Amino acid sequence: MSLPVLIVGAGPAGLVAACELARRGVDVRLVEQAVSPSSGSRAKGIQPRTLEVFETLGVVEEVTSSGGPFPRWRSYRAGHLSWEKSIYEMLGMGQPAATPAVPYPETWMIPQWRTEEILRGALRRLGVQVEYRSVLIALAEDETDAIATIRSPDGTEHIRSPYVIAADGAASTARKLVGVAFDGVTRDDQRFLTADVRTTQLDRSYWHNWSRPDNPAARVSICPLPGTDTFQFVAPLLPGDNPVPDLPTIQRLFDERSDRVAVTFDEVLWGTEHRANERLASRFRVGRVFLVGDAAHALPAAGGQGLNTAVQDSHNLGWKIAAVLRGAPEKLLDSYEEERRPIAARLMKGLAAPDDRGEVADIFQLRNNYRGRRLSVETRQTPGIVQAGDRAPDAPLRLSDGSQLRLFEFMREGNLTALAFGDEATKGCRVIADQCCPADAPRILDVRNESSSTADALQETYGVNDDDVLFLIRPDGHIGLAAEDHFAERLNGYLACLTPSGMARR
Repeated sequence: MSLPVLIVGAGPAGLVAACELARRGVDVRLVEQAVSPSSGSRAKGIQPRTLEVFETLGVVEEVTSSGGPFPRWRSYRAGHLSWEKSIYEMLGMGQPAATPAVPYPETWMIPQWRTEEILRGALRRLGVQVEYRSVLIALAEDETDAIATIRSPDGTEHIRSPYVIAADGAASTARKLVGVAFDGVTRDDQRFLTADVRTTQLDRSYWHNWSRPDNPAARVSICPLPGTDTFQFVAPLLPGDNPVPDLPTIQRLFDERSDRVAVTFDEVLWGTEHRANERLASRFRVGRVFLVGDAAHALPAAGGQGLNTAVQDSHNLGWKIAAVLRGAPEKLLDSYEEERRPIAARLMKGLAAPDDRGEVADIFQLRNNYRGRRLSVETRQTPGIVQAGDRAPDAPLRLSDGSQLRLFEFMREGNLTALAFGDEATKGCRVIADQCCPADAPRILDVRNESSSTADALQETYGVNDDDVLFLIRPDGHIGLAAEDHFAERLNGYLACLTPSGMARR
């Protein structure tokens, strides 16, 4: 019997990692030191790329039906409405609209407790339960495994695991145990009180914001949480403020900062004080231990990138660990830090700051890419608008058997998808697929023959002309290989990085 992969921390990063591994047949144990699931709204914005990840996990319908679009923002001063804008107007852009390539165009609002609840449900359906009250107290490694010491109400247990995924937050015990630096700053001058509150005296159609004319820092934000009867209350704390997040404090802060607008709060369901952290782990991997989410990076609050980056860390790592456990080369796992750390490092600088390639962050995370990394193999002389390393765009398909579906739905049928434009590209794919074990063979879409009526639109989306081109799409929806010649040879060489060398070929 195989040893389970141990995941420490059952927030969004840990839950997605567990789902990714379990749905690929990997045994998982997920431990969490808290006594029960979190009840707070916390991070409430789900970006479009994360919604695409949730589609691959089979939970996007629950997420979208449990949330809603961001409400319009209303700003008040001295008790009077100053202005009203959409979140996109505030960002200086138009309202995003769905396209064939982008099925989820806008940020979706859902309280974090509900996101986690949906992911736990998906995990239960895969046969995995979160083990609460389980505290990591030691972490070691020998020639074959990681050994974690866990203390729970049942006693102390030593868990052997091929790999440990540390998803235990910014104060990560696992990160400290493996000696990884967490460089950056904790901004004591940026403290916030956040709470989930109830009131019947505010219009739930708007995100309400008040500030004092004599001190703009003395402000308060109250946002309706879709799918609930609650609001998220956020108030920056001024020097000398040391409040507890209880009902009298919430009411006092609101009264002081809204010029005593007639709103009464009835209940506080959850609350916390937090300081802004901006930190980045010096490494995302130490031996058999991988850092994901807040354990790897504490990002600036502006832009709502933290939870989304955490989810995509785990989405990137999960399939790679599953592949290596099946016999793929161990060095595949080195690509996790190579791909994910630069994105976190760029976000540390802010959404407008360029990275070492001159690229700036995309708030929706659709343009985040791995161009130039070891698993992004671009062999074309003149790459098109979609290149190796990019997120693979969605597209409508009408197959020759009459079925209609989206490319994302087609991709869900297999771990790897070969998008073949032209007979030679298709032939090269089939030569290699016939030599693979079924679990390692890419699912091939012969675009011009199997989906002729939608081929032109697909070619336009992917920037392909009438020449033969092959895109191999990785399990996480990024393009791994883009080729225009020597298709069998190039595909065979690429698969050697992802599949068991002794098992992949018959």
